[in-house]
Amino acid sequence: MRDNPRPLSDLQPAPPNSLFGEFVTHSPEETFELAKRVGQQLRGGEVFLLKGDLGAGKTVFAKGVAAGLDIDPLDVTSPSFTLVNIHEGRLRFYHVDLYRLKMGDHHNLGLEEILEDKSAVTAVEWAERLAFVSPHSTHVMIVEMIQLSGTERKVLFNRSLI
Repeated sequence: MRDNPRPLSDLQPAPPNSLFGEFVTHSPEETFELAKRVGQQLRGGEVFLLKGDLGAGKTVFAKGVAAGLDIDPLDVTSPSFTLVNIHEGRLRFYHVDLYRLKMGDHHNLGLEEILEDKSAVTAVEWAERLAFVSPHSTHVMIVEMIQLSGTERKVLFNRSLI
């Protein structure tokens, strides 16, 4: 982990698998913009495992990624009751929310196929409830959202070790 978080302006076009480090955002709008910039760089096959407390900004991040995929962010809502929402844009976007599941209760949901879809982007909220990530998901990024204050967030990007 870096001692000095990077400013949002440091995010330059780069392959998603080269995005590492931490950023501090000072508002939901900055968190959204960070994720949108990430979304604009995606090519398909990326899986974002979103971790953080309730209210940490996971859904705001998912909305930003969707906007970067040319999907109306107003159409992106937390899929807590449906578990998976599918959105069509420049790439298909799977928005998964495991909040209502216990650890490992996702086995019959068809998530394996979603996580292996190389022509889509997937964001999984409450990813700590996911007992596995397919080894066929080549671009897996753990995104940890840490609430620093009322609107300030630390966003940590780490490549998954699969």
